[in-house]
Amino acid sequence: MVCEKWQESIPSIDKTMALILWLINILFWPGLGTMISACMGGGDMITDQLIVGILQWLTAGCLVGWIWAIWWGYLLYKKAK
Repeated sequence: MVCEKWQESIPSIDKTMALILWLINILFWPGLGTMISACMGGGDMITDQLIVGILQWLTAGCLVGWIWAIWWGYLLYKKAK
């Protein structure tokens, strides 16, 4: 399934940075933290995370993207080292 592939592509970054990106997704711009995390991965991670971040941003107006961005930030934090 596509969603599982995208979840597997979440980069493993520092816990502090993951928390900052999570807060960006919650407080400032849904999807921005996800798009920034795309720059911290390599290979296919960049494309997958960038697509997810853009979709979160585009659907934030109907709250779906905002809730998705919060959940994605949690997954990013959970996977952090």
